[in-house]
Order: sequence, then structure tokens, then C-alpha cells
Amino acid sequence: MNKLLWGIAGACLVAGHSGSAEPPKSSAVPTPLLVSGIDTQYIDASVRAQDDFYKHVNGKWLATTEIPPDKAYYADSIRLKDDAQDQLRNIVEGLQKSANAADPDQQKIADLYASFTDETAADQLGLKPLDAEFSKIGALKDKREIPSLIAHFNQIGIAAPYTPQVHQDAKDSTRYVFDLGQDGLGMPDRDYYLQNDAKLKQIRAQYAKHVEKMLTLARDKAATKNAKNIVALETALATVQWTKVENRDPVKTYNKVEFAQLARLAPGYNWKAYLADSGVEGKTDYLVISQPTYITGFNKILQKTPLPAWKAY
Repeated sequence: MNKLLWGIAGACLVAGHSGSAEPPKSSAVPTPLLVSGIDTQYIDASVRAQDDFYKHVNGKWLATTEIPPDKAYYADSIRLKDDAQDQLRNIVEGLQKSANAADPDQQKIADLYASFTDETAADQLGLKPLDAEFSKIGALKDKREIPSLIAHFNQIGIAAPYTPQVHQDAKDSTRYVFDLGQDGLGMPDRDYYLQNDAKLKQIRAQYAKHVEKMLTLARDKAATKNAKNIVALETALATVQWTKVENRDPVKTYNKVEFAQLARLAPGYNWKAYLADSGVEGKTDYLVISQPTYITGFNKILQKTPLPAWKAY
């Protein structure tokens, strides 16, 4: 919301303020108790409000404010967030110096922050904190075990080919639904994999190098081969994913599927394992699936892609 809209709200509060019905008896000029919240310093008088209200209100701000180099765009809301982050950091760093011994939570916060900023310890640990997760992947012997692994990744916040959300049922606000949606791409959107303009081709090439570099840092001896397989797998997933336009359709993305119908949607997929390990079994008898054709397409990709490629992914 631009600055003037906030100001208008403040001005309305001023206008709506009602005091005593009697005017002040004093002959002195009254001191205003409230001032307008309209910020006029960025108004560009060279642009008429009736011609372009936004530029009239914000023109000077647009002309003089630089977008910080680490931002794609900038607004007051982002500046406020950045300021709040700085303030929080100062609070936490203050706790590191003088946490109240009577309040153990203060020490926990200080210790947690210290663990994140201790680069020496992080370098020494390397990938060791992830050993348990890598072991789960390494133990896979059959692709029918992948649904259980996806359920586990869903629970700990690791990207997977699909991700659930729990929210109010769009057609029955008295109930909550377990809603599966497409996911699993390393780049922001399917178009990054599929469109062929020069910029996106360059991004794809850089992304492939990035994946290989990450695998190399993880001491993967087959980093080049696995990076190629990962990008190919993500591209296959992107091919069957829905577009942003399709995903904005609230009717098209509401697809109630009973557990008994899941086998027809993705034949051979181990839904029983996924539902049990995701914790949804026994709590409902249906899912809402935002992109049913994607789930069908993902299942076909799962079946035809070799297990080693999935484990690398």
C-alpha cells in the first residue's frame, strides 16, 4: 500500500474524532492534539493527481530511492522488515553478552544464535548432521519405498515432488483438508526448464553447473553424471506441472479425491505407505489434490526413471 493510503486512513481517524460538543472557551489558538498521517514529502507536484495518482503521491520516492543490491524490488514494507531484523539481531547479540540467568529461555536463544554463526564448528561438522537423512536415501532398495521417504521429507520441510498443506476446505469452511500440490523443482517455476528464450537457456546452463558444484562439495564421486540426471528429472517433472495461470483457478485446483480413488489417479503408487507415514490415515478419508494430472504424470516418471537417479535427486 502506498504512503498516501496510510495517510488517508490517519486523516479519516482525525476527521472522525469527536470531542466535547462545546467549543473551547479560551481565546488562545488551540494546539492540535492530532496531526494528519499523510506523508507529503514524496509527492511529485509536476504530476497531476487526476492524471496519475500513484506517481503524484510517490513520484519523488520512486525517483530518489535506490533498490539495494541484494533485493529484486523495494518498498516501505521491506525496509520495515529489514529494520526489524536489525533490531532483533541487536537484541539477540545483547543476550549473548548478558543473558538473564534467571530466564533459561534467554540463554537458549543466545546459544542457538551462536550455533548458527559459528562457522568454524560448521566447517568441522561438514555433512555429518545430515548423515541420518543420507542413510535413509542410501537404504532405498525399491521405488515403492519412495512414498514413505516423501512423507518424511514433507514433515521436516525438505522439497519433494509434491508437498501437502493443511487448510480450511474451500467448499466447507467447517472442515480442514489435506491438500497435495506439485513441487520438487530446484528453480522457481516450470518455465525456467521449458521456455527457450536466451536468458532462460543461460539460467539452465548455470543451474546445471550449480547442481554439479553442490554435489562435488558433498563429495559425490559421480557429481557430473548425477547432476545431469537430477536436472533431467526436474525437467521431466516441470513438463507435467501446471502453469501459474492454471494454478490461479480456484475451481480447477479443487479436486476432492477419496482414498479409494487414489489408485486410479496413480496406478501402482504406494499410497498406503504415504498416507500412513504422513500421519493422515485415520483422520480423513479423502485428499484435495490441486493438480491431479501432475500426480498422474509424476507417477509415470517415477516408474520409468531408474532408482539411482531418484536417490541422487
